[in-house]
Amino acid sequence: MKCIGKSVLIILCTFSLFSLTIYSPSTAMAAKADKGPKVNAAFDASKMGDMSDFDPANPIIPTGDTIKIALVASFSGPGFLSGQVYWASALWAVHDINKRGGILVDGKKKLVELIKADHMSRLDQCKKVTERMILQEKVHFLWGTNGGNMMKVINETANKYKVIVLNAGADTLHDATNFTRYSFMTMSTTD
Repeated sequence: MKCIGKSVLIILCTFSLFSLTIYSPSTAMAAKADKGPKVNAAFDASKMGDMSDFDPANPIIPTGDTIKIALVASFSGPGFLSGQVYWASALWAVHDINKRGGILVDGKKKLVELIKADHMSRLDQCKKVTERMILQEKVHFLWGTNGGNMMKVINETANKYKVIVLNAGADTLHDATNFTRYSFMTMSTTD
């Protein structure tokens, strides 16, 4: 009797696997995708800069007449690892943009300068470093941080000095109460 039970189980599993293979939604979706309109993609990997010399430990940071972006994150303190992830990701994008010759601004190509702004996971330091980036370093953009409490400070400071800030991780700050016209969010959210 046990042998019959195992045989039935094996047959049912085989039949289920066969059914999933034939009636799989991915098969139907792949056939449908071939009939859809042509996608006009903006990113072309073949036009990417030569990244062979990219080293996040020894970044090539241009100076002079550049587009200055301050990455306000925790590079020390309890959240230092998040800052390192943001830094490496941002450096990769900036390195590629700079290898391509920069960004066209008013008819002139400008390289991107990325600046570390360590808020040490402390609110008082976050306000101080954000103001220093705006007033002394003369950054054009702020790139925000993980944590809504820190991002709120960055948003308020950017709003005060009318500097654009990219909110990369605090989706709760884009509601009617916390909205500022200088803050933009790039993450998906259900809010």
